[in-house]
Amino acid sequence: MTNEIETFNYGDLDISTAAFLRKKENNMREIVGKAYTELGRELKEAQERLSKCGYGCFQDWCTHIGIDRMKAMRLIQRYELIITKCDEQASLLEDLPVSLTYEIARPSAESTEPKRQAKQAVLNGEVKTLKEYRELLAEKEAAEAALKQAEREADILRDKLEQVEEAEPEIRTKYVEVKTPDPELLAENERYKELFGDISMYEGRTTRVTNGDAITYTVYEFSEDVRKFVEKYGHLTHFSREFSEMIDEGKEEYRKAIHAMQTLMRSIQGAMDEKEPIIING
Repeated sequence: MTNEIETFNYGDLDISTAAFLRKKENNMREIVGKAYTELGRELKEAQERLSKCGYGCFQDWCTHIGIDRMKAMRLIQRYELIITKCDEQASLLEDLPVSLTYEIARPSAESTEPKRQAKQAVLNGEVKTLKEYRELLAEKEAAEAALKQAEREADILRDKLEQVEEAEPEIRTKYVEVKTPDPELLAENERYKELFGDISMYEGRTTRVTNGDAITYTVYEFSEDVRKFVEKYGHLTHFSREFSEMIDEGKEEYRKAIHAMQTLMRSIQGAMDEKEPIIING
């Protein structure tokens, strides 16, 4: 058995005397440790004999010999713990502070996983004082509490996810007011279709020009395209006889195309006069 609080300074003694006193201290600690074990054995045997004979006076007998019931039970529990261990562990337990062996000898000393681990640390020789035991136990209990809290939160989250998965989808009907197109805008759109065709044919091929350099470049390109157009179709100005003999449907197609060209030219001229950005066919 060891004492948890050391107050004597062996350094104040000469080496020989210090060694002598240390030996005496160890001997007395061993005697006291074994004495506690022997006391536990005697109490255990007395308790068993009284119980076997049907007497319920063990507590009264303990009081008679000057040992209260609580201390008697601790001594018995300590004794039972020691005799169940091997010689090496039994010797280790007898050298430990009695208060620590009382603690790990309790029936509840392994009632929880943190207590079981803390007790095992004592039996392994890793913990040597009651203070160290309680600190280790508190640490392990805190870790277990944190783990259980995390598990509870995980269970709550899992339940919520399951509820969401099992819930019937909510169907909502939303009514949207659709405005009737302006007749004037529709008429204007149809007029442009007649002149220039379906606007979808220009999608992705038009560029809005706002930069001066870009406009200049486009003008040269436009001029070149017009020149090519004149070269390609200029001979039609000499086909008056052929036009006069052409069927009405053919003449009508020419008129529509010419009208579209004239409309485009007027629009370009107007845009130039107004100095506004225009959309041209890229």
